[in-house]
Amino acid sequence: MNTNTTPDIASINEKRSSLTDNNADEPLELANSDYRLALFENKFVEQWQELTSNLEQLLQELRKKRHNIDTELNKQIEIALQICRSDTGIPSIEEIERRFEIEKSYEIVYEKYLNEIRAHLSQHLLSLDDALKRSLDTVKSQVAEILIEKADLGELTQARGSELISVLAVEIPGQLIPCIPSKLKLAFQILAEFELSYRGLVQYRIRPHLDGLTPKEAKTLKLTVLPSAQQVFINLKIAHIESVRNCEKGLKQLLSEPNQVAFAIVEEFVDRTIRAADVEKEWQLLLQLVRSQIWDDFLGEQGQMQHEWINSVEQATTVDEETSEVDAIFALMNM
Repeated sequence: MNTNTTPDIASINEKRSSLTDNNADEPLELANSDYRLALFENKFVEQWQELTSNLEQLLQELRKKRHNIDTELNKQIEIALQICRSDTGIPSIEEIERRFEIEKSYEIVYEKYLNEIRAHLSQHLLSLDDALKRSLDTVKSQVAEILIEKADLGELTQARGSELISVLAVEIPGQLIPCIPSKLKLAFQILAEFELSYRGLVQYRIRPHLDGLTPKEAKTLKLTVLPSAQQVFINLKIAHIESVRNCEKGLKQLLSEPNQVAFAIVEEFVDRTIRAADVEKEWQLLLQLVRSQIWDDFLGEQGQMQHEWINSVEQATTVDEETSEVDAIFALMNM
């Protein structure tokens, strides 16, 4: 019986230790890296499905109501028209007479008052600008909410609503795929820079309705051969009433336009962000760039679970090794 068991046991342990030490650290680090990448890819697949589904759903909702009246704009139009009717800017007969004493011509006085009243009326209509901007901001905020909830992009900035779109339009890199201009960045820029305004949507359509308050236009009431302050007053009154009525008709025809515009700009955004070729790859690259900001908590929790699992495996392995050592000792002792 061989009583010199120590070298044999040491040899067994040395070989086992050598195999374990040489291979343990590197594979675990590689496994950890692969694990986090796999987590990211799985998370991205889920988010991509959620993002595309919710953007498509929003677009369908906008499509269904694109011919509906914009209630906010309708309300603001009523307010603006009421102000136009109550604050006309039309002078009194006494004021017309005093001005005649300066100008020495009722024709000149009449034309100057027409220009002033037209400017006064159009000034009141500028209040529609706020309602139009709010209408588009509401839609931009709906898009932003989806980006926050379904793509976690709210983690990148404190901005919310339409401001989030503007921030992302700046922050997204110009190239996500090397040497190719980013389609995502362009999409965000288009949506961020698009504005719905009175001057852009309404003003040019309303101006023809103000021709009755424009001197020497065909629609403008003419003074008689022997005009008076009273005639100037009456003509101004009639011209103003007709102009407000015409503006009201024109404005009522535009009540669905904000919804049509909202649908068009969101469809443009959806086309460029989830339907265009290679844009899914751009999303994946973008989220990879910012994943440390977006998914630290998620990956941290999953990484902790992985770490605990590895520890449990290592502990089980240690127990197995200790058991094997005991078995080896008894085996040698029995030789």
